[in-house]
Amino acid sequence: MMHPFIALAVSLGLFAAPPVTSANQANEVVAKIQKFYDATKELSASFEQTIESGVGGRPKRAAGEVFLKKPGKMRWDYVKPEKKLMVADGKTLWVYEEEDAQAFKQSMNSSTLPAQVSFLVGEGKLADEFDATVTTVEGVGGPEDVVLKMVPKAATTAYRYLLFVADPKTGQVKETVIYDQQGGTNRLKFANVKVNAGVDDAKFRFTPPAGTKIVTPPR
Repeated sequence: MMHPFIALAVSLGLFAAPPVTSANQANEVVAKIQKFYDATKELSASFEQTIESGVGGRPKRAAGEVFLKKPGKMRWDYVKPEKKLMVADGKTLWVYEEEDAQAFKQSMNSSTLPAQVSFLVGEGKLADEFDATVTTVEGVGGPEDVVLKMVPKAATTAYRYLLFVADPKTGQVKETVIYDQQGGTNRLKFANVKVNAGVDDAKFRFTPPAGTKIVTPPR
């Protein structure tokens, strides 16, 4: 099962409306998104995350910074409500929970990162993995944005579908929203995005502090 902080990359919204434009337009936006991130070698941004379960209760909110670098490197620094870290150097993925003094370690080869994360770090092609339609979703995106509903071509237990909120001119993704199989949602909004501005490789190296409990997936 995917660790909840690995699932951070999947974020969802609520009550998707029927598609309002043609599949051709959706495919054009998907192509622009792919082109934008194919040309993106490094990226940093601040993010806000909202998680809502399918059984009610108060939404869980978090915020922090994300750093991406090809090939396969990423770092998610949570600063609110408590410090957490997810970092990958292209080979090994760590999820470090400072408050609990434990770290989850997993090989990038065996991990099943969601496609909307893998394409950000230079893997996969959106058009090969998703059927896209343009839609409208209350409270998601701005008046100049395009909201894409992305349904995986191969069914997955991780989620039903996801949304991309994109700038239709540049293809930059401003927000991702994922709908899970239990009716829950996980939403990420990005701001202060910097592209190809230089990210030090040291950001993607992690050594567990002394006394940290290391947890690895069963073989």
